[in-house]
Amino acid sequence: MTLTTTRQQFVQRFVSALGYLCTAGATALAAFVGLYALLVVFALSIVGPGLCLLPSSLTLLRRGADFHRRFAGRWLGRAIPSSYRDAEGKVLVRAQVMLTDKATYTDLLWLLTHALLGTLGAAMALGLTVGAFNWLTTPIWWRLVPQPPELMAWPIDSWWAAVGVSFVGLAYGIAACFLLPWCAQLHALMTQALLRPRQRRTSLAKRVEELTITRAEALEAHAAELRRIERDLHDGAQAGLVSVSMRLAMMRKAHQDNPDQLPEMIDQARDLTDQALRSLRVAVRSIYPPVLMDHGLAEAARALVAASQIPTELDLQYETEGARAPAAVEAAAYFVISEALTNVAKHSGATNSQVRLRTTEDRIHISVWDNGKGGAAADSGSGIHGIKRRVAAFDGVTELHSPPGGPTALRVELPCGS
Repeated sequence: MTLTTTRQQFVQRFVSALGYLCTAGATALAAFVGLYALLVVFALSIVGPGLCLLPSSLTLLRRGADFHRRFAGRWLGRAIPSSYRDAEGKVLVRAQVMLTDKATYTDLLWLLTHALLGTLGAAMALGLTVGAFNWLTTPIWWRLVPQPPELMAWPIDSWWAAVGVSFVGLAYGIAACFLLPWCAQLHALMTQALLRPRQRRTSLAKRVEELTITRAEALEAHAAELRRIERDLHDGAQAGLVSVSMRLAMMRKAHQDNPDQLPEMIDQARDLTDQALRSLRVAVRSIYPPVLMDHGLAEAARALVAASQIPTELDLQYETEGARAPAAVEAAAYFVISEALTNVAKHSGATNSQVRLRTTEDRIHISVWDNGKGGAAADSGSGIHGIKRRVAAFDGVTELHSPPGGPTALRVELPCGS
């Protein structure tokens, strides 16, 4: 990584953290107001009238929590889901559903925590940033003030004092550059810890629904792959073989009418045959790479890393020597690495990347890291969605961590046991 790229990423992350903390501070002030309002509504609910206001008040709380799920999720580079129970019907029914929903009380705990941490984070961000700017510019404005202020317990009555104070501003600026991203990360992790679903066991119906979706996506991906293969064969090998057939017909006619043209036409037919064979080989490799079939996933990963446009390091770890996963699982792992490296080359702006491949008795673990600009998302059209769909077809796990400014880390687990 060059010094210029590192500096740009550092500045970008600092600016993103400053914006994050200022936004969190603004919503934290609203959270204090919301806490008092909810306390009033809860108090009125005891005597009756507050029950009419309770559903709408808790709906606003849910919307605020959902906003921060998306807000913190963008910073962390991963989605934070919600698990609210649907509240429909009359006012009293909605109030009962919301009051018996565990997510309501985690939202209330988050609201209190956010009001405190958000305010402290914004105060630190503004204090350090404004202080750094004010003290760094002291040599510029101290002469314009009729009575120079006293900073750090000494009066500013000379250029030496003004320059000395600017070094204090430099220390403030360095502290801001390092502390603000850390504070933003802490707030985002707090939001994730409090607002993510608490249910560890999904219901059978939800599990069946998830499996139905992943199997449907797998079938859709399979159909799309068949259409691609058919198109490649039609446009490549089939077109070449038709040309060869036509050339042979012309050669038969030339044999009778103009035998002198036969050598040239034979050379042309041979060239067309070679082109058709090359096209056929490309189509076959796209279905199941020969290196994967003949030498296994490790050698196939080495071939992908060697062909990568970005300098890439490969880390291989084996817990079982000799044993191989099912062919379909190895193919999925191969295409995950291939698509991830293609993503890095096309979209990340990275200068180097790393692929880690670890195989155990029942799983294949893949990790692809790059030092690019970050900000990748599963729904951004950059190929991550295709990776998730392919992995989900095997009931695997895909995790993406790509905060703004980078780095980006993609982790995939594929089960390969029986």
